[in-house]
Amino acid sequence: MEQEMLQEEDVHSFADASLEIILRFDSNGRILYANARAKEELGYGEELETISLDTLFPAELHQEDGSFPLETALKMTEGTMYRKNGTCFPVEMAAKVNGSQHLLFAINVARQVETERKLVRMKEEMEETLKVRNEFVANVTHELRTPVNGVRGHVTNLLENGVAPEVRETLDIVIRCCDNMSAIINNILDFSKLEAGKFVIEEKEFNFYKMVNHTVETSIPAINAKGLRIMVNIDKVIPEYLIGDELRLTQVLNNFLSNAVKFTSVGYINIEVTKTLQFDDEIELFFVVSDTGIGISPEEKDKLFKSFSQVDASITRKYGGTGLGLAITKQLIELMHGNVHVDSEKGKGSSFSFSVRMHVAQKARDEHQVSEQFEFINQNQEMPGFDNVEKFFQFGTPENVQEIDSKLEKLILCMEVEAWDKAENFAHNIKELVEQAPKDIKRSAFRLEMNVRKGDYDKSVAQFNSLRAQLAENIGGM
Repeated sequence: MEQEMLQEEDVHSFADASLEIILRFDSNGRILYANARAKEELGYGEELETISLDTLFPAELHQEDGSFPLETALKMTEGTMYRKNGTCFPVEMAAKVNGSQHLLFAINVARQVETERKLVRMKEEMEETLKVRNEFVANVTHELRTPVNGVRGHVTNLLENGVAPEVRETLDIVIRCCDNMSAIINNILDFSKLEAGKFVIEEKEFNFYKMVNHTVETSIPAINAKGLRIMVNIDKVIPEYLIGDELRLTQVLNNFLSNAVKFTSVGYINIEVTKTLQFDDEIELFFVVSDTGIGISPEEKDKLFKSFSQVDASITRKYGGTGLGLAITKQLIELMHGNVHVDSEKGKGSSFSFSVRMHVAQKARDEHQVSEQFEFINQNQEMPGFDNVEKFFQFGTPENVQEIDSKLEKLILCMEVEAWDKAENFAHNIKELVEQAPKDIKRSAFRLEMNVRKGDYDKSVAQFNSLRAQLAENIGGM
């Protein structure tokens, strides 16, 4: 008997240390034992062990005839527990049968409920704040479009009516600024819609090959202006007509292509499209856009797809942009059930790959028409692999000689028509290409860039001829 009492005392000491309310009651609902937590939470003393369980749960266990509903008590998992002073609190609980006696375990969840209520209120407030912000962004960006389009329209009229060459150069800069502003406005609007979850991917039939063709054609002037080369290879097993969001797919491809053009001064850009999966009418396409541009380091890759982020501040100063483009692109790709990946090395170019899923249209396909989609692209042009980009900058290699010759040709044309902004870009490219050349050639390239920057035609031409002669003497073919 003494051993049983000792064991019961041990059980009670463990129960008193519990953070739960623990009650033992009989089949009539009379409480036989209450642990320290129960007495503290309910405001009772020892008298707690003299009252009935339905006193603590009047809403759940009260009966008109005064009987105690044992089965109801044993099945309860949540309820409202009343204190001695009449106040109450919500609990989660569980009951266990132990012969003629029963145990009830309960936890006060008032704080949890209040926390959940606060979270709901915070969510509602945040949604309201986002709604107001998105409406503000939409109104402001729409208002900005009006003056931007007005400026572009008036400048276009001036250009069409004919202006002096020096004025045309300034007006061309204004047009480019308007285009940049329009792109920024569109990015902000897209970002706002994506953040609000209101961006919808449309499903319409379109000609896939024409979409790629038009996207590349848009960038051809910029590619030619920088003296770059482009290669496009599309797997011929890809159907001509697909069902998907042509506008957003164009936006994604154009973003990667325009970035490749923006950050590449020497070499080439390559676009590859292959079919990776097809189940019935669902098809997955895999795109790769690679370039020989400035590249990025492994440490900087994490910043690429974050909103309002650039690899470093100098990127924004030199190339412009808000840092929204790739963040938006990544979300658009995910909305089209795909993913994006980047492979790059500092100074050795970049390769962006992404996949999207669409559906095959039922329209008949003309394979002969498909094979003639890319008339402006030299499909037989051989380009170095991604790992051989450095050959462009190794003075005297065939790739380096070819690039220098191409840039010199474009430089003299720009100087002749006094397109000094483009001429300065080509002069800078030439200076980069001769970085490993002898000192006299490097000095000549530097002087050429300085003269071009000043817009001095006579000195620029003289320095151009001097550099060309030095290059012909060293590597020939100039």
